[in-house]
Amino acid sequence: MDELAERVHSLAEAACARHDVELVDAAVKRGRTTLVRVTVDSEEGVDLDTCAAVSESLSRLLDADDPLPERYTLEVTSPGADRPLRTSRDFRRNLGRPIRVRSGDSETTGECVAVDEESVTLRAEDGQDATVALASIDDARVVLPW
Repeated sequence: MDELAERVHSLAEAACARHDVELVDAAVKRGRTTLVRVTVDSEEGVDLDTCAAVSESLSRLLDADDPLPERYTLEVTSPGADRPLRTSRDFRRNLGRPIRVRSGDSETTGECVAVDEESVTLRAEDGQDATVALASIDDARVVLPW
């Protein structure tokens, strides 16, 4: 992470802490305009009011710290239902839900039945459990009903 991204990430963490939400991601994308995109979540999920509150707090912190001398657009959002699952915490939030995991050339789908800091265990429809190391997962998502 470059110095600007680290500073924005740090400020975003502070804003998230004020509103008791988790910082999922903070990114700065420069082009014709600069976009600061922050993704937040919590155990209960995140509503529009929470995103607005985090946005207001972060905007004040960014203005005071001034890591971006140019004009920027700030976007604070929730990760959405189809977000990728990356951490053990992501998988714990989805215990009991159907998950699809891609790892190398294999794909496993099943109910998320166990998670620890190193792996996730999925139970297939036939009752067989498959344990996958978190470090080997290329992509994992909740299987949506639609």
